[in-house]
Amino acid sequence: MGKPKKVNFSVIKKPDAAYETLEQALYWHEDLDSAQIGLAWRRKTKEDVDGHIVLGRCHKVADLNKEFMPFDFVVVLNKEYWDAFSEEQRLALVDHELCHAAASLDEQTGDQKEDERGRKVWRIRKHDIEEFREIVERHGCYKSDLEQFAEAIRSKNKTPLLARAAD
Repeated sequence: MGKPKKVNFSVIKKPDAAYETLEQALYWHEDLDSAQIGLAWRRKTKEDVDGHIVLGRCHKVADLNKEFMPFDFVVVLNKEYWDAFSEEQRLALVDHELCHAAASLDEQTGDQKEDERGRKVWRIRKHDIEEFREIVERHGCYKSDLEQFAEAIRSKNKTPLLARAAD
């Protein structure tokens, strides 16, 4: 019969402390007050070919899956990194993932769309910038989104979280 297939995902159930972190992060996301958000662990995540590791991911629950579960989004957290992170790093990670969750708005009214069953419609938001470090090293902040991002970094007088984790 062979070895059973490994499952690297598991649902995080309340009252796990991860939900306390979620509640703290929701402070900055009033637009998600009506969203139902579930949490899950991902274990044994491997680096990609460029050496990057996924720390978390926000998934919008598809219409078919909504028929079986009450969530609008599921935030999947890398269990090994979560366990090694400080509370501040955990909060930053969950806050980051919640930034991906957004209401789908009607272009004419600006109100949140609803489906034919009266459920609110949501979407996944992309990152503010996508750029390679070496392009910024060679050319600086050559476009407005990079300038705005650099200004946000300059205005925050703190050591980056990951740099502190290395200490």
